[in-house]
Amino acid sequence: MKSTEFIETKLNELYAQFNDIKIRYENRANTNSHLIEIIPLCFFEENEEYIACETKIEEEFESIFPSENIVFISEDSLTEIINPDFKLGYDIIVFKNEVLNSHYTVEVFCENSDFQNINNYALAA
Repeated sequence: MKSTEFIETKLNELYAQFNDIKIRYENRANTNSHLIEIIPLCFFEENEEYIACETKIEEEFESIFPSENIVFISEDSLTEIINPDFKLGYDIIVFKNEVLNSHYTVEVFCENSDFQNINNYALAA
């Protein structure tokens, strides 16, 4: 099993257990590093059950892949995910504009988004 496969499997298990979080993963091959962002920060810091699971993942990873690094980060970290290879907990809505040949992506965190009660003043002028 490759390190990326191991991480994706473990992150799917983590998300299944704690589905109130958002997860992004990025593999940085040039530094042999695997960055895992967990949001929100309060969950990352205060949930003892989650912390135990994260520690177990880190220990397993380090014993199987000793020449690679695994780093868990959260909001406001100095290290950031630039090009995520894998995401969990992000619902994506894509708006396509055929005339301008472009599209816009909106990532939604909550499971039940209510777009009907949002005031849109875009055409007010």
